[in-house]
Amino acid sequence: MKKIITLVVILVISCSSSVEENTILDSSDENHDNHSSMKHDESHSNHEHMHHEKVETSMKNMSVEFQVSKDAMSGVNINISTTDFTFSPENVNQNHVDGEGHAHLYIDGEKWGRLYGKHLHVGNISEGHHIFEITLNTNTHEEYSIDGESIKHTLDFHY
Repeated sequence: MKKIITLVVILVISCSSSVEENTILDSSDENHDNHSSMKHDESHSNHEHMHHEKVETSMKNMSVEFQVSKDAMSGVNINISTTDFTFSPENVNQNHVDGEGHAHLYIDGEKWGRLYGKHLHVGNISEGHHIFEITLNTNTHEEYSIDGESIKHTLDFHY
């Protein structure tokens, strides 16, 4: 009987815990980078609105582009293409290696999270006009730049 009660308690606890929808994010992003459920003044002061320091790349053709499309079920799908850049999730928070890293997605000026690959589904998009921006970032989180300009792409999208 004790085993059954223990099992029921474990099941209730595990079923009631929330699961982060942004599955492409790592666990460190849950509490640091994604404050979507917080009021603005509860987040790090201006953390959401600012981009990171810049690092000049020697890859003069490095670029990022992406398309946003409405998903048939919910939200949007984002497909990313890059030039002279390799996604390297295994090296995040490790030493800088020119030409590799991850990307940051901003929606309406707010950081949504990190991207470690070329395809992403965002399910929690409200109706209306949105501005999507993706920056290419180093393993150490600085933004890649060429001639002082961040390597990024911005799209307007109406959902």
